[in-house]
Amino acid sequence: MKDSHNNIDNQRQSSGAHSCDSPDSPCQRGRRELEEAREEIARLNRTLHRIQCIARLGYWKASLKANELFWSEAIYDIFGVDPSTFTPSIRAFKAMVHPEDLESVEASMWRAQETGSHDVEHRIVRPDGEVRWVHELADYMPEGDEQILIGTVRDITEQKRLELRLRQLSRTDELTALFNRRYFMQRLVQELARYRRYGRSTAVVLFDFDHFKRINDTHGHSAGDQALVSVGKLLRSKLRTNDIPARLGGEEFALLLPETSLEEAVGVAEKVRQLVEQQEFMSEEGHRFGASITCGVSAFQGTEETVEAILHRADQNLYEGKRAGRNRVVADEPDS
Repeated sequence: MKDSHNNIDNQRQSSGAHSCDSPDSPCQRGRRELEEAREEIARLNRTLHRIQCIARLGYWKASLKANELFWSEAIYDIFGVDPSTFTPSIRAFKAMVHPEDLESVEASMWRAQETGSHDVEHRIVRPDGEVRWVHELADYMPEGDEQILIGTVRDITEQKRLELRLRQLSRTDELTALFNRRYFMQRLVQELARYRRYGRSTAVVLFDFDHFKRINDTHGHSAGDQALVSVGKLLRSKLRTNDIPARLGGEEFALLLPETSLEEAVGVAEKVRQLVEQQEFMSEEGHRFGASITCGVSAFQGTEETVEAILHRADQNLYEGKRAGRNRVVADEPDS
């Protein structure tokens, strides 16, 4: 009877071993499904990493209380550090934030504990000195005593460069690279508001080329364009950084001179007039020619000053100069 029981046990063990070894057994199917699941997870992780690299996007988790920070692989690339030698932490991250942006980053992190959301764009300084822009977006998810932020960081450097280029194009004259009429008028309105509030003197110079049509007719439109471009370079190199030189259109230019009295503005206009008169231009055929400008100058006056009024006075002074023989500077009367 005992042998009979042993035979039964041996048969069960043998049957169990054979059933697990069988390709169609539940055990083997389970192993295959587990291996396939592992391969699928690995494939998805590779796909996720590739997507993050393409999108310049990484995900992270930060413990504000413990100073701990987890980065996905893509973030190491964004920050320009080697994952084998760099250990992420909140302190290490803050050390890479641009000094001018650190305060806003810290404020957003702490504000997230009240609002539940961390959303900030800022610059980072990579170990090689390159400055890049990133956008952090995260949710605040407290876990017990832990203060947890979970979110993403995206490299937006190219977007910022494009935004800067678009801003420049929106306010810049394409031919001369000076400011355009729209930006000049915006700044003039701002300076008038400053004048009304603080009483700080500001002046406007309007000028255009004398006999510009004659230049185009005699030497060609390309020569006229060259003269405009040359004056643009002259203004950018000779004026102060806070002055606003602009091309209003055609051969018409304007200077907005903040913190400048009428007398000082007349001096600036005379200097520009002399520099243009001394400049030599050349046509595509190699013919040399000169040019001159006439300037009208005005400054903010009284508490009832308006943008229209100062531009009208400067324009009237310009045309007074034209009538008086051109190549000169005409300004408001000092006591007007």
